[in-house]
Amino acid sequence: MRSLKPRFARWLLWTSLAVHVPIAVVAAFHARLPDYDFDNFYTIATRAGRPYLDFPVEFPVGTVQVFRTVGSIAGSRANFGVYLVIVSVVADAAIACALYWGWGTAAAAGYALIVIPLIDLFFLRTDLWSTAIATIAVAAWRRERRVAAAIGFAAGAAFKLWPLAFLPLLLVPARGRGRTVPIATAVAAGLAVLGGWLWVAGASGLYQVLTFRGARGWEIESTVGAVWMLVDQSSMRVEAGAWRIGTTSGAISVLLFVLGGIPTLWMIWRGGRTGHLGAGWAGGLSSLLVLSALLSPQYSAWLAPASGVAWVEGDKRIAVLTGLAVFLTNLVWKSFNPLVHGAMVPLATLLARNVLLVVLALDSARVVASAQREQRPEPPIA
Repeated sequence: MRSLKPRFARWLLWTSLAVHVPIAVVAAFHARLPDYDFDNFYTIATRAGRPYLDFPVEFPVGTVQVFRTVGSIAGSRANFGVYLVIVSVVADAAIACALYWGWGTAAAAGYALIVIPLIDLFFLRTDLWSTAIATIAVAAWRRERRVAAAIGFAAGAAFKLWPLAFLPLLLVPARGRGRTVPIATAVAAGLAVLGGWLWVAGASGLYQVLTFRGARGWEIESTVGAVWMLVDQSSMRVEAGAWRIGTTSGAISVLLFVLGGIPTLWMIWRGGRTGHLGAGWAGGLSSLLVLSALLSPQYSAWLAPASGVAWVEGDKRIAVLTGLAVFLTNLVWKSFNPLVHGAMVPLATLLARNVLLVVLALDSARVVASAQREQRPEPPIA
């Protein structure tokens, strides 16, 4: 029976990745067509002037640089869309490879399987890029390549800010003698990213990213936005490229990011310290998303690799809850048009997804808090 398990994991991995291929082909076709997000990406890529300073941008500097680099070689909006999908497909493969390198076939297979319902959206957005960099960096940390991990955590922040949440892993005692904690490397890499950001964007760039160009409404899929929709939908409107409701402010968005970051940092550190990194990853980022004013469906890509890691580490309930959160997000996304027109079934699905994220955060916190401080034996890489 044991001999069948690795064989089944390999079969599941390759079968799941094979399903990604035709979905990627269809995504490349759709990326050539008019679409708000890709049109916005192309505008950022080709617009004259300096991003952030001459026109507002909601994406971090690394993502903007990819847009502008691809835009300079694409030659047309249609080619630009296809090239971005190719970048996302490469990122998808990189995530699977990183999980295989760090935790084995079962972890990679778990990721490849649970993203299938929503991989079409992931290919048409940019969140797989930061997820790939973060996953590679975390796998490097697990393999005791801590300098590479430190650089990766900082580099990931150039594409999305959330990979910074893994920096506390550098404080976890290393296995074996002679290991050092590369805090100086992390600081140097972080300063390099920050310096590049300030050179390109100025001090206002970070604020534009944290507040999504100063948006003043709750995105309807966020925790507050979904409840607001249940009570009163009269203030719904499209703002800064997303459906929003009610009123908030940039200062509140930043405050919520900070408040969400505190349990995120603790859970990831504690998960790495006790051998429950998958639980810390899933729960930590769930708490960050729950407290965010913007909870776009593509953000579930950040959670997906944690499912495979949690499964290998023995936290199967956390793995299943994470996979279920991705699946419910898929249902919300596929029924988004009825949702914005006030249909109750999609709204109930959305509320259930948000409640599940809260449950996932609390259950993960319980798992990492009650775990023994000593790391458990490392799971086999197979």
